[in-house]
Amino acid sequence: MNISALQSFHVIKQFRSMVIICFLGIVLLSVLGSVSFLSAAENGKMAMKDSVKAPAIEHPMMKPKMYSKEMRCPNCGMMINMWARTRHSFKHPEGDFTTCSIRCMADKAASSGAGPTDVHVAVYLDPDKMVSVEKAFYVVGSSAAGTMTMKSKIAFADKMAAEKFASSYGGQVVDFEGAYSAATMELPKSRMLIDQKRKKTGKIKEPTEEDACVVCGMYPARYPKHNCQIWTADGATLHFCSTQCMVNFNAQPGKYMKEPVKTKMAWVTLFSDGMYESTLGPYYVVGSKVDGPMGKEALPFKVKKNAEEFVDINGGEIVSFPQLTPDIIMK
Repeated sequence: MNISALQSFHVIKQFRSMVIICFLGIVLLSVLGSVSFLSAAENGKMAMKDSVKAPAIEHPMMKPKMYSKEMRCPNCGMMINMWARTRHSFKHPEGDFTTCSIRCMADKAASSGAGPTDVHVAVYLDPDKMVSVEKAFYVVGSSAAGTMTMKSKIAFADKMAAEKFASSYGGQVVDFEGAYSAATMELPKSRMLIDQKRKKTGKIKEPTEEDACVVCGMYPARYPKHNCQIWTADGATLHFCSTQCMVNFNAQPGKYMKEPVKTKMAWVTLFSDGMYESTLGPYYVVGSKVDGPMGKEALPFKVKKNAEEFVDINGGEIVSFPQLTPDIIMK
């Protein structure tokens, strides 16, 4: 190859290298620009969300009046009157109920296999008033505090009021079916998040190896499928190795504690999936051939159908927590 040809070859090679470098530079700038744009967009969304302040109302209400004769939510055990702004009343094959929220009503339906009828909901900004859900409109996902839910779902007496609220506090206006569907869809994830939050805040405390059952003295940590606990009004936690021991305690608390005990919340470990649940929500199987740490046991199930299937195989009958007595468990 002569010198002229060699020089031409190097010129062409340098030119190609410059073209490639310029092309890569353009691509890099485009990517960085896109990232910057996306970051700006996300920051913009966060700024918009942060700029929407929650309404200046009290929820839960620390000193509520008597909005409902039903004191505790039959699903989660929380005080209905404290959470009166989101309460729902309805008819159900198992009875007439008032829950603290649309979420707990949806959870009751999912657990029992039967939906609610004749449903009424409290007006969020005027909890003295309850309206049929057929006439109500919900704001889902606003900055307002909800109840037992990942996204707040609050009700208004008419669409105009809901839209006015959403314009100030964000969220989407939907009818009852839309809100109920959203509450049902989030149940699996919300159960896990609620369980985690209860443990993080100390409402539920896993028993240590040193924690003894208040009734029998055994160690609940050794029986993870059966342990129960009571969270008292003064912040203490009473551990039990089994539902049998918890029911015995509830029947005669003075026999096991010198000072009176005021229960704030009570939890059982579900036999069906090992998660903690309020004592009020599950379906209990008594009289089966499956024993617990103390022998005869009331085995709690989240879903009624699962309890029924268990009874078909192992015998027994299904009762609710208010029906549990030492005699019923031991029979």
